[in-house]
Amino acid sequence: MTQKEAARAAPTNLRKETRDWLTEKTIPTVREIARDLENAGEDVRDLIEAIDELERILRDGPRRNGFVRP
Repeated sequence: MTQKEAARAAPTNLRKETRDWLTEKTIPTVREIARDLENAGEDVRDLIEAIDELERILRDGPRRNGFVRP
């Protein structure tokens, strides 16, 4: 039996300003927080995966079927 990927939220059209803010402000800030948490001994693998997924969506856009590109 094969495992299916989890469905993602429907794609949205982001304004350029929103995309730029996420790329230049939000993602670096969250990465810094994750680094601080990791240095404090916390497991941040899921957080890093989510950040990476957001970056892929911003860079490549979502697939038509709602799944993130591999």
